[in-house]
Amino acid sequence: MTRHMLHRTSLLWGLVLCLFGLSGCGGGDGVDVSLHPVTGIVMADGQPLAHAAITFAPYGAQVGRPAYGRTDEAGKYELAFVDGRPGCPPGNYIVTISKFAQPDGTAFPASMPPEEQVAVGVEHIPPQYSDPTKTKLLAEVSTQGGEIPFEISMKKK
Repeated sequence: MTRHMLHRTSLLWGLVLCLFGLSGCGGGDGVDVSLHPVTGIVMADGQPLAHAAITFAPYGAQVGRPAYGRTDEAGKYELAFVDGRPGCPPGNYIVTISKFAQPDGTAFPASMPPEEQVAVGVEHIPPQYSDPTKTKLLAEVSTQGGEIPFEISMKKK
C-alpha cells in the first residue's frame, strides 16, 4: 500500500469514526444505554488472530455509537462501548477487523508517536474485513449479549 493510499485509508477511518461519534443514541445527551456482554474469538485461516481491533458499528435503522474490542494472543475479544463501559447495546452491526501494525506485523513501540505509526504502518487484514465500506461481516447483538465468533481469510479478494 502506498503512502497516498494509506493516507486515504486513514482519512476514511477518521471520517467514519467522526460520523459515528456525531450520531445520537447512547452515551451522550443523558441517554442511558443498556449494554450486554459480547465476547468471541477471531480466527484467520484457522488460527487465532492476535492483537487485532474489532469494531461493531450500528447500521440500518439503528442509530448509535460503536463498540470496540481487541483480540488477545488466543484471538479472544470482549467488546466495550465507546464510553469505556463493558458491553454493547442490542441491535444490528457492521463489523470490521483491523490489524494496523509495523510491516512485519509487530506492534508499534509505546513511545512511537501516532503520526509516525501512520507513516510506517500497514493494514494486515484484507479490505473485505478491515474497510468499513467493503466489509460483509455482520452481527446481531441480542438483549442477552452472547458469544459472536468470526472466521476470516487472509487472502485478498
